[in-house]
Amino acid sequence: MSPENPKTAGNRNIVRTFSPGWYASVMGTAVMVIAIFVFKDFVPFANQLQLFFLALSALLFVTLSVPWFLRWGCCLDAIKEDFKHPVSAAFFSTMPISLVVWGIALEKAGPLFLSHTTIHEIMRVLWLLGGIGIGVFAITFLATYFGKKDLEWQAANLGWLIPPVSVLILPVLGSSLAVIYAGTAWGSLFLFGSLISLGIGVFLYIFVASTVFSRYLFHKLPPSHLAPTVLIGITPTAIIEIIIIKLIPALKIGLALSDSTTETLSILARIAGVSLWGFAFFWLLLAIVITILHHRWEKLTFAMSWWAFAFPLGAFVIATGLLYSIFQIPFLMVVGLTCLTGLLLVWVVVVIMTIRQTISGEIFKR
Repeated sequence: MSPENPKTAGNRNIVRTFSPGWYASVMGTAVMVIAIFVFKDFVPFANQLQLFFLALSALLFVTLSVPWFLRWGCCLDAIKEDFKHPVSAAFFSTMPISLVVWGIALEKAGPLFLSHTTIHEIMRVLWLLGGIGIGVFAITFLATYFGKKDLEWQAANLGWLIPPVSVLILPVLGSSLAVIYAGTAWGSLFLFGSLISLGIGVFLYIFVASTVFSRYLFHKLPPSHLAPTVLIGITPTAIIEIIIIKLIPALKIGLALSDSTTETLSILARIAGVSLWGFAFFWLLLAIVITILHHRWEKLTFAMSWWAFAFPLGAFVIATGLLYSIFQIPFLMVVGLTCLTGLLLVWVVVVIMTIRQTISGEIFKR
């Protein structure tokens, strides 16, 4: 038997060791589109930047899908090992999350080059595919770890918030689709699907966050390459804020609410939104302090988990921009633009580090 071609062997190793966390790069790139959109009046070349990040995130998704699907075809044993790993398992959800986040990004930047009919059809398909994938991976993740008798407290990490976040992302796109398809069966599906997803996501967040919070209090911090996952704690409350404000128009149309009822719900949503934003802002400050201290105790080493710096910060920028559009408070504008600038810098740094380790092959070593 002739020896295997080194290039073929190398490609096979890339597929085998392909981390499920790669799709966090799609999320972190697509969220840039939405973050820029909410502050587009203050960002030079906003339209061009939105199109750039939308195209790049689409290219990333297509490129990453090649090894991702190949892995399911030839390396099921490696996938099973990842599902058993307390860090890698949660990151499988990033693939379907990417579909939904890209759909939200398309809603914002799509009108720059596509018809509304085309955009709406694509959004509908992405919501359906993303919802199925999110449900499958969330149930698989929880079912796997409910049955693990040897799981130790030290294994808990804030990456475990990804399955709850994945469910919560559905109402963000679903609320828009509920308005677009109002009065049809699709509209009802998107509205009630969003409400159901909100309930699932909120309670999953409470259960998982309390477990992980206890781990961070009573045990040593996770290894340095997982330090960025602390920022994931920002995401759930930032997204919930966005959802409760975005759902008001969908509820008014879908449930035929009166103007007075809608106005009451809108006021309550704004009050709750500010409170939820407050927790996200608090967690952002806490995450910055913990990350700095973690770096002092143990030098942070690069891993795909560094993409956890991008999407949560992007979600916070979007939540801040949404509140600013409602209240027009200068403080919110300053915080939002500061975080948007930080997000751009973080994205550039993480992209450079990812490219370097991809070229060297370090990122494929386990």
